[in-house]
Amino acid sequence: MKQYLPLLLLFLSLTSKLLAQDVIYTANGNRLPNARITDITDDRVVFSVLKDNVPSTYSLQRQNVLVAFRKGNFLVVSKLSPELDQAKQELQTFLTTTVWQDKDFLLRAVPFEVIPAKISLENDDIVNYLTNDGKSASISKGELIAIFYKDGRHSLIREATEIAPILATVQKPLSANSTAVPPQTTNVTPASAPEPAPIKKPDLEATVPSANSDSPSATPARPTSKLVLSEEEYQQYRKKALDRVEEFASYLKIIANKSNSDYERNQAIEQAVSLFMPASTMEVTSNSQPGARRYPIRTYLTNLKRLNYKSVNIEWTEIQYLKELSQAADGNYYGVITGQQTFIGYGRNTQYTDITQKNVRVKLERYHMVKNGQDDVRWNLLLGSIGVSAQAQ
Repeated sequence: MKQYLPLLLLFLSLTSKLLAQDVIYTANGNRLPNARITDITDDRVVFSVLKDNVPSTYSLQRQNVLVAFRKGNFLVVSKLSPELDQAKQELQTFLTTTVWQDKDFLLRAVPFEVIPAKISLENDDIVNYLTNDGKSASISKGELIAIFYKDGRHSLIREATEIAPILATVQKPLSANSTAVPPQTTNVTPASAPEPAPIKKPDLEATVPSANSDSPSATPARPTSKLVLSEEEYQQYRKKALDRVEEFASYLKIIANKSNSDYERNQAIEQAVSLFMPASTMEVTSNSQPGARRYPIRTYLTNLKRLNYKSVNIEWTEIQYLKELSQAADGNYYGVITGQQTFIGYGRNTQYTDITQKNVRVKLERYHMVKNGQDDVRWNLLLGSIGVSAQAQ
């Protein structure tokens, strides 16, 4: 028996490693580990989740599943064929194909580029690597949206809701012999304006049409000359994003304050929700419960209103940029704003205090309007999912 023990341990280690490569990301911001798509119907995605070595089957509507990863491969659900038989065939190809076996891949945001590499060093700030021709190179993690590792693992540096549309532009699966794969874009040219320090400005004029807009009157932006913000516009929207987070924090105070009327608190919920992109979530932690949980923004705010405390106070302080606004391959600008949230709940004889560092995703999305017969490109600023800073967990 002893002679088989090392083999058994090796098998369990390899099995655990393979299972860890099966991940599904959903539109509401959830990451489902050990989850594997097993079937596709006309309008749903069927998947299996393995927990404690016991599989359970679930299903979600197609539009609620963004991307799945498995064995060094990925599947963007929105790119599946509307023809069911073809979609099932595409799923089988995904489930049976292993790619990028002998190298890593770095996905650069702007300009979008898939960089084949052999990573030699990686930390929180940079990735050092060897290029295809053996030259040493280095790139800041702030320039990346994701890393695909040669052992099949992946690391999403930005949120899946931002990354999935970009992955959908990759023209073919990455393979061991891949070279840099450009997205299906046109007229990509460097921006002429220099990048002022320390603000990270865009360095290209992307002309990928916006997939969808949160403005009810908007249609996808057409290629025009005004696809990159001027310095003045950039500074205006940069400040506006900070003000938007401040505005959200003010609504939290109104919602949490039990001395306000139900009408005032419900109005604050509606106004707060209007600041966010659809499917945005709030990540919460608790001193009394391990781990983190995510709730849709409206659900979080409603739960906040109903908390069983005599009174509640919420304060946001030190609101500042963690990652400056920068333009991604889809032409939109993305950034991360951080702030310290102090939550105090007062009971009859007790007081609960929780201090967490929150990171707020920000999206500045361009949209196209026709005004007086002329094309007009405008920008819509919305908040995205709010997460707990890793340093605070």
